[in-house]
Amino acid sequence: MSRRRRRKARDQQTPPQAAAMPRRPSPGEIGGTGLRSSYGKILEEYNPDLRGPKLYDDYDKMLRGHGQIQAIELVVTLPPESTEWRVDPNERGDPIDLEIADTLSTNLFDGMTVTWEDVVAETMMSPLMGVNLLEKVWESRNGMAWLRKLASRHPRTIIDWMLDAEGGSQGIKQRVTDPTTMMTRDVIIPIERLLRFTFRGQGGNFEGRGVMRPMRTHWYIIQALYNIANVGFEGLYNPAAFGHLPTNYTANDKDQYLAVLRHFGRGVVLPPGYDDPSFPAGNQRLPSIVEYIQYHDTMIARSALAQFLQLGSGDTGSWALSDSHVTLFLMALETVLKRIAAVFDRFLIPEWVGYNYPGVAVFPTMGWRPLAHVVQKMGLLQVLKDVVAGQIIEKDDDLEDMVRDYLGLPPRTKADEDEEPDDTDETIPQEDLGASRRHRSLRAAQVRRPRDTKQLAKARARLTAAQDAFQKDMKKIVDKQHAALMKKLEPLIESFRKAPEIEKGKYVLKMRQVSVPNVGEYGSLLRDWMLRLFTTAREKAAKDLGLDVPETVSNAMRSWITTKADVMGDDHAYQLRSAVLYEVLEQARMDLPVARIIRSAEQAARDKSTYVLDEGLRDAGRQLVATLEDMLSALLPEPEPAA
Repeated sequence: MSRRRRRKARDQQTPPQAAAMPRRPSPGEIGGTGLRSSYGKILEEYNPDLRGPKLYDDYDKMLRGHGQIQAIELVVTLPPESTEWRVDPNERGDPIDLEIADTLSTNLFDGMTVTWEDVVAETMMSPLMGVNLLEKVWESRNGMAWLRKLASRHPRTIIDWMLDAEGGSQGIKQRVTDPTTMMTRDVIIPIERLLRFTFRGQGGNFEGRGVMRPMRTHWYIIQALYNIANVGFEGLYNPAAFGHLPTNYTANDKDQYLAVLRHFGRGVVLPPGYDDPSFPAGNQRLPSIVEYIQYHDTMIARSALAQFLQLGSGDTGSWALSDSHVTLFLMALETVLKRIAAVFDRFLIPEWVGYNYPGVAVFPTMGWRPLAHVVQKMGLLQVLKDVVAGQIIEKDDDLEDMVRDYLGLPPRTKADEDEEPDDTDETIPQEDLGASRRHRSLRAAQVRRPRDTKQLAKARARLTAAQDAFQKDMKKIVDKQHAALMKKLEPLIESFRKAPEIEKGKYVLKMRQVSVPNVGEYGSLLRDWMLRLFTTAREKAAKDLGLDVPETVSNAMRSWITTKADVMGDDHAYQLRSAVLYEVLEQARMDLPVARIIRSAEQAARDKSTYVLDEGLRDAGRQLVATLEDMLSALLPEPEPAA
């Protein structure tokens, strides 16, 4: 057949089943992920002894007992904690988008009972362990759905993974321990309440494959090598003293001879006719054992791409090599942060926006300052110098503010701004030029909206001084709470100590039902103090700046202060009762006298109250200062436009 006929016959062929092909793809899955699992247990780990909690128990031993592994944990978790995180509004830039980003920033960075740095530290354990989970804990504040905290759910406590027919995650079954009774119970947490951070979870493996898993092999060998090396070093630096017993020796002769030899450390007596044992090769093997340990330490560091930790421990290594290793390590960390931010962007932010801003379909995203900038500031400055000199970008006020903030330098003063020519484009509306976001500390607005920063600093100092005076008044209420709580608990503690084991649980429940008194008085004092403090600071700061402020505090501000005080009072009562009951049960289990138990519980109460009050005051003070700065900034006049 000719080439032309073959081409014509091929063109006339109809694709197989072309007429039967659907016009739209069929929904659903046909295949599976290949995940090896059985009744909620993931079986991907090839060593059966390391499946489930046993593996995480070993991880805990590794982190607590091996210096190299702890160093790797620090270099993995501390850079992401130290960098600056932010919530970026979507690209539309509408006022509602800026408001959403600002409110969400306040919730995540300042409005939870755990710090954002703690949240980042928890998420960064996922590349080490393979997986880590956070539970979204919600509460209502001022009519909004607010994240009270993102609570850690350690993978060691997971009994089963709840899977659907296709192998997808539906949630977890967790075994939790009651901190007051120390009894365990099983709970099911649906996937909608969880944020799951999995590292290297190919094949649908939710447990992932953390870098500590290959480390464990080397760690296990090192533990055995330590035992061998310790025995060898003991023989090298504390050898045994050998002695020979005379013929016809008695048991008393042997004991006396051995007692003399033990003055030299370790002593061994030999019967007549025995020669001294010798181990000529033992001490010669010690250097090779140390080198073998160093080899496994190097492999542990290499498992996390942290080889730079070993530079300086041997005869090789240079600054250029270290810089190359650090750069590679930070690139890997950046990839991990992208995956972590993607979890927040997909499974937290849309839910938060849906609760509080229904109808909004475009969401903000998480952002952070690149980690390389933390250790490469001079490199960044050189890059900026080159691109500005080459006129790739223009040097402007925003760039200078960014560099000052990046290097920790003070913001530009009003005198610096007055000396600069006003080259503002007249086609840009002045109100747009004055727009700024509070979480950028109003530095961008200072370029076009001058203010007396010294007076604002004085107002902030007055707030701090007022906190110290307030604590003295609060101590009276707290002492009253402690005394009343101990009075209620004392008879229950006595009954708990005398009750048989089978009835102790009854008294534990009674102790848990004891309420903390004077919670309303605690919240009322907080509310009055914050209101008085805000009013006084506002009036004095406005007077210093020459501004007129309304005579009364707005209803919205009063409502916020009241809600904040009530939340602080309830949180203090909850944490106080939990700390006291835990201390009481711990001491009671040791069968200590009631008086001693009460003294120990009183100390625990003082420590907890001091901690909760300090944390609450710092949080409230920051928010009051931010609100005061926002209000005063809005009242400052705009500069006159250039002629």
